[in-house]
Amino acid sequence: MKNALTRILAILLALLMLLGMAACSKSGSKESLGAPGGSTQPEQAPGQTSGEPENAETDGSMESDMLAEDQTLGYYVGNDPGTIDPWVNNSGSASTIIAAVNEPMFRYADNEQGYEPGIMTDYMASEDNTVHTLTLREGAKWEDGTEITMDDVTNSILRAIDPELGSSIAYRYFIIKNASEYFSGEASVEDVGVKALDAHTLEITTAEPCDYFLDLLTSDAMAPIQKMAADKYGELYGTDAEKIVASGPFRVSAWTSQNSIVLEKNENYWDADNVALQTINITITTDANTILGMYQTGELSLYNVPNDQLAQYAGDPTLVTNKLLRNTFIEFNPANEFLGNINIREAFSIAFNRQIFAEQVMGDASLAAYGLVPYGVRGLAGGDFREQAGPIVTDASDSTAIAHAQELLQMGLDELGKTVADLQQGFSIQCLERGKIQAQAIQAMWKTNLGVEMPVSVLEFNVILPMLMEGTFDCVIGGGQDSNYRDPQGFMQFIYDEGKWDNEEFLSLVEKAHMQTGDERIQTWMDVEKMVLDNFIYIPQVYAENHWVTQTGIRGLMMKNYGYEFDFKHVWIAK
Repeated sequence: MKNALTRILAILLALLMLLGMAACSKSGSKESLGAPGGSTQPEQAPGQTSGEPENAETDGSMESDMLAEDQTLGYYVGNDPGTIDPWVNNSGSASTIIAAVNEPMFRYADNEQGYEPGIMTDYMASEDNTVHTLTLREGAKWEDGTEITMDDVTNSILRAIDPELGSSIAYRYFIIKNASEYFSGEASVEDVGVKALDAHTLEITTAEPCDYFLDLLTSDAMAPIQKMAADKYGELYGTDAEKIVASGPFRVSAWTSQNSIVLEKNENYWDADNVALQTINITITTDANTILGMYQTGELSLYNVPNDQLAQYAGDPTLVTNKLLRNTFIEFNPANEFLGNINIREAFSIAFNRQIFAEQVMGDASLAAYGLVPYGVRGLAGGDFREQAGPIVTDASDSTAIAHAQELLQMGLDELGKTVADLQQGFSIQCLERGKIQAQAIQAMWKTNLGVEMPVSVLEFNVILPMLMEGTFDCVIGGGQDSNYRDPQGFMQFIYDEGKWDNEEFLSLVEKAHMQTGDERIQTWMDVEKMVLDNFIYIPQVYAENHWVTQTGIRGLMMKNYGYEFDFKHVWIAK
């Protein structure tokens, strides 16, 4: 059972997700990662690219006579990262920058295994998937020319869970044996399952079988940092250009807070010979007109096309639709008198028309979500979880379902001895300002299909935070979940960690999944998802997608649908 600290951290993560879910705009990998086990494939040949969008203007080869003289890429993010420290960053907009500056242990790749060597060159898992052995690359250097050592790697992991640092994302590493206990002061650092067997061999022991551990190792959140710099700058490491020591293909040469970041090629990067870009100019802005104008003038190399502009770019050969591993949902609080009745919860669930919501509010009917786990997540025998589990919930897109929803609502009210008038005073729809349009659309559906008009309360973050923490909310719209790994656990574990639903069967199923591997574990997560949705506490809304276009000449751009958004290592600009 996860401890209380883990659950508090999980709630904080869900709240941060709540802030960003109204606008579906985070990307991650077009190709999935292979199953863990065995060593990595041979490193890529010089000039080889990977993971390029199929319909973008790209070329798989890079010859010096094809390179444009100016190898400068223009990119933008909506928020200042605050930190480029991989181990404490909690901003999605920073992930791509972090992966450009800090070399992950392994990098995503468009090959059979789904990854390529990074700081580490080989990975092996024990038969029971609890002992994970990695080999540190020989000769890799920091941007200052000093060698990357095993001491840097082990210190990075232990620093992330150090109670003195108090990282808000420490829970991400609690899969490691005794990491949670060390963070909460119940174990010593010597007890943590991180051990250097020699100067180039790292052994990580997980607290339970973990056959998706390789996914975590390819995350930007597990990119080692230099111990000397981390010791020198402490919690300020990564907060400005002078307090970061790069290990990746690029280094931070300038950072003007809330304005811009400049990355330059890192000449001491282990694979610098295969990095063509010399400069990445990153603009920090949320102004839509500024972003569009910069793309039209060529200052930006890529542009995230809003749904209302898609028709204008329909003929663009570089247009790519990126299906993201992300969901949004309505969350009911069963502690509320009315929402504690399962018939009332089911009635509201059925009366929500996902097809209309996805089409009219999100701009794409195909995004309608009939499960918590999106398409593209690992399923049985390596298949697709969502395709195999199928749709679980039903809704008002089936006209015959509306009458059933009305019957369920009346049944629930009769059981409580209440009326529709009582119900309309019994709870409110709660959302942040950014989720107001979503909330009003669902409010209108419930009025049309059930004849009830539930009030909408638009709340400040500092108001809704304690309500969610203390379980005093009613019905929150606009929350959701994404994952740094392509596994169903990433979309349901938060329910367990939050501890708001004390259903013994549910808790038992999750704990069972933690002790399983392979298809047995996947099947248990399918059972968990069905149980959660059959109880109508979390009501799936939509999945997410991004639409990107790029300037003529951009080659080798890898786009991902989970984890960090883009990998700029293989990008080059053609004449």
